[in-house]
Amino acid sequence: MLIDNITKEKIPYVNIWIENENIGTTSNEKGEFSLEINDTKIILFSAIGFETKKISSDSIKNFLELKSLITELDEVIIDSRKSTQELIIGKFQKSKINHYFGVGIKPWITARFFKYDNRYNQTPFLKKITLLTRSDVKDSKFNIRLYSVNENGKPENYIYEKNIIGIAKKGKKTTEIDISGLNIEFPEKGFFIAIEWLIIQNNKYEYDYTIEGSRKNLKGISYEPAIGTVPAETDQNSWIYTQGKWRKVRKNVGTNKNYEEKYSLMAIELTLTN
Repeated sequence: MLIDNITKEKIPYVNIWIENENIGTTSNEKGEFSLEINDTKIILFSAIGFETKKISSDSIKNFLELKSLITELDEVIIDSRKSTQELIIGKFQKSKINHYFGVGIKPWITARFFKYDNRYNQTPFLKKITLLTRSDVKDSKFNIRLYSVNENGKPENYIYEKNIIGIAKKGKKTTEIDISGLNIEFPEKGFFIAIEWLIIQNNKYEYDYTIEGSRKNLKGISYEPAIGTVPAETDQNSWIYTQGKWRKVRKNVGTNKNYEEKYSLMAIELTLTN
């Protein structure tokens, strides 16, 4: 079980990986997790608001503490003014999207970079994140991480140090997450919106499938939801976190003509306000 080293509270939705391997899981709402390995490995634990921890698998006991990040936050002044202006960036058309990011039994994170523009000066606050989701189960959960950008253009350091849990209804839906109450200003260096899949029982979907040329029925597992993507000419703004490392998204091959030889970028609309 994963707990906070100070409060001793359980830590839900921790991303857990075997270092340099494509094997991992997620802690559940109670901070519990299970990971089957045969040999001694280095395990990475990554959670918003906590230092990333590396530990040998043979050192893990019933309780494992993660160290809270101590950060100095700027003073936030909240007044009673109502927002009078809005700006939507990253608009997408639901009907034109038929390509998705999704996961099987391995957790991963995908991130989209939003560059700052001077026209955002009139609407500097983040109000709402809108995604295209497709889920085969009812009310699947996903986590949103907001990252700053480092000198190499990669996601690094959180600009908000708590989980933002989104819920995707069953089917192909436009899913909105209201973040207006967080009082986050659009960083002048830009920032990343990252979606983290949660390998938890509530998100598990089992299905039957066959391989072309065979009549044998096979069993498959996915963890919902899938996140819609739009085609992009470059990989500049799309990153994937897997095997404990960030890398650029790879070019699509063997897919439909709209996405072939292009890069997938998460379909995200971001609403800004004053």
